[in-house]
Amino acid sequence: MLILIQFVILIPLRNVYHLFADKFCDLPHIENGKIAPYYYNFKGYYFPMRKDKKLSYSCVAGYTTETGTQEGRITCTAKGWSPVPQSVSFHLEKCKKPLLENGFFYGTEMSFKIHEKLQYKCNLGYHTPNGGTEDTVQCQADGWSSQPKQLTLLPDLHHGYYFTTQQELRVNETLLYECDEGYHTAGGNTTEEARCLAHGWSLTPNCTSM
Repeated sequence: MLILIQFVILIPLRNVYHLFADKFCDLPHIENGKIAPYYYNFKGYYFPMRKDKKLSYSCVAGYTTETGTQEGRITCTAKGWSPVPQSVSFHLEKCKKPLLENGFFYGTEMSFKIHEKLQYKCNLGYHTPNGGTEDTVQCQADGWSSQPKQLTLLPDLHHGYYFTTQQELRVNETLLYECDEGYHTAGGNTTEEARCLAHGWSLTPNCTSM
């Protein structure tokens, strides 16, 4: 009789073990966000959730995920939910106006909220990375979509050649060039290095006859 009683008790315990095996993630708490209502209504059925299961959530009005979207998706891992679900206010100022040399910004705002855009224009002789004179960057949860940049084109060089195949330089980059026989550089040499400065070239590359 004693053996029978032990057998009856062990069966339910084994079932309980398999029922909760490999379950790691409880109902997540998402400040300023929520998951589907049935997860709350039937919490005991869905949670804890098994490893590798995915769960979608949405942010309440005025908030977005860290990537700037209204909805997010998380995965149950052995260490818990990944990424950690959270909603951030897109009303918060996330981006400060960056520094810009050789150009100017449209507008006087000094800080920007997520999704807001900032337009800038390059000074004469400079251009944006896409080759235009103007460009726009957007404030995102992790900062600006890209940093405003200005590049300067290499000036045409007659009676000489550059020691580079680059077509454009950034501020503080240097450029080496040499003049043909019978010509000299802006500094009076046959070979010279010019530096791209915020206001232009240290000495504009040029080859003139001696």
